[in-house]
Amino acid sequence: MLFDELITLLIISLIGVYWYDAMQAREIAKTASIKACKDSDLGFLDDTVSLRRLTLGKNKYGRMSVIRQYRFDFSSDGYSRYHGTVTLYGKTLTHVELGVYRI
Repeated sequence: MLFDELITLLIISLIGVYWYDAMQAREIAKTASIKACKDSDLGFLDDTVSLRRLTLGKNKYGRMSVIRQYRFDFSSDGYSRYHGTVTLYGKTLTHVELGVYRI
């Protein structure tokens, strides 16, 4: 009985830690998206980013890391909608890309 409760508690704790880590990474991606749009004089749409890809890979130091790629939408004229991506290795921002858009 005690072993089952410990396993359940461990699983719930791991889910909580993963959720907290995912929310921190999402906020980093959102902040980077807003900054990229502001620097390029574009409008950041929907005030959110969405997870597009989640994989495991090695970072520049050779350590295994969770690689997250987020997608966001922006507009150059207020009518059109374009897509950009943000890539994070763990919680380190590695790449922000604005898609092709009309000026």
